Amino acid sequence: MDITTEFAKVRFENPFVLASAPPTGDEDKIRRAFDEGWSGAVIKTLIHEPVQNLANRFAVQKTGRLVNGFFNLEQVSEKSTEEWLNIIRRLKEAYPEKRMIGSIMGEADRYDNWKTLALGCQQAGADLLELNFSCPNGYPDKGKGAAIGQDAQSCGQIVSWLKNDPDIHIRLVPKLTAAVTDITQTGKAVADAGADGICAINTIPSFMGFDLKALKPKPNIAGYTTFGGYSGAGIKPIALKSVSALLKSPGIPVMGSGGISNGFDAAEFILLGAPVVQIATAVMLYGFKLIKALKKQLMEFMQWHQFSHIDDFLGMGNEMICSYESLEINYKVKATVDDRHCIGCKICEISCTDAGYGAISMQDKLAVVDSEKCVGCSLCYNICPYHAIEMEEFPLK
Repeated sequence: MDITTEFAKVRFENPFVLASAPPTGDEDKIRRAFDEGWSGAVIKTLIHEPVQNLANRFAVQKTGRLVNGFFNLEQVSEKSTEEWLNIIRRLKEAYPEKRMIGSIMGEADRYDNWKTLALGCQQAGADLLELNFSCPNGYPDKGKGAAIGQDAQSCGQIVSWLKNDPDIHIRLVPKLTAAVTDITQTGKAVADAGADGICAINTIPSFMGFDLKALKPKPNIAGYTTFGGYSGAGIKPIALKSVSALLKSPGIPVMGSGGISNGFDAAEFILLGAPVVQIATAVMLYGFKLIKALKKQLMEFMQWHQFSHIDDFLGMGNEMICSYESLEINYKVKATVDDRHCIGCKICEISCTDAGYGAISMQDKLAVVDSEKCVGCSLCYNICPYHAIEMEEFPLK
């Protein structure tokens, strides 16, 4: 099976790239990631100002022992621009087949800052350049990061500056925030300005809550905290919606990012039309060796459907997404129970009684569906922990 792919006319040996985050914080980490099989890495974002990160800057949301949400206040790289440009040069020399992606951030009205950083990454040999219009960690208060990403005009202006500069030739990929009313408006602004592609999305602005026993905020920084970025599996549906919308309008190449934990998640982004995906939080939880499972799972999905290449299913799924008004109002399904798997836990009965249509009752310690009352909402199907319920389709009349 061939899992090579292409984004903005740049070839990748596989769709899996490390996002700009702690796993790409230094040269040694990126080398180890490349040795494990990752196809590319986005460096920690460069900026024209000193950076000092906070201690105790992470927090997690758990279900039991499973981390399903991750919060961070980490800002951009603490390394100097000169250090990073030398790192890019060394890594491109050592790993010519891997893709080094620069990442830069500046002020909305400082063209000189954006140009200096862009030119540096270009001369160092970066394959692509990510424009950080989306970081929610501290920088919006300074008019940078997500503050720029929430102003479509500013995003378009910065891209236009760089695309119209005769010295800048590197392909530009703005990374957008979903914390806007309509991400396609931002996408259209950068596309009209000449962006070669888009990355969507960054972490979601959030507040992680409180440790109720200690009566302290999370994360606790000398008794205080602030808003930061939320990532992990919980934001995948938001990322999928953003990617789908951007591929429909403005329609330029999109790199998917947000909530990807396994190769099956990646397959969903590829089905929408994103040929490359960025991953950070899952790597922070499971390490660089995750790449082996990612590739194996992606190929397992391809095997299910006898796909031999990424292009065989790239974008296929986006054709299945339409407006609410276009959905078939006469489509009918009914819940059915497989007695072989039902253990009589009553979860479906409780939910259907208190939040559905009272169509499920317990008989001889097994769930039974009253087909006359069942309207096919699928609540029971989605909450059954034992996969004992299926939704039976009825032919359209």
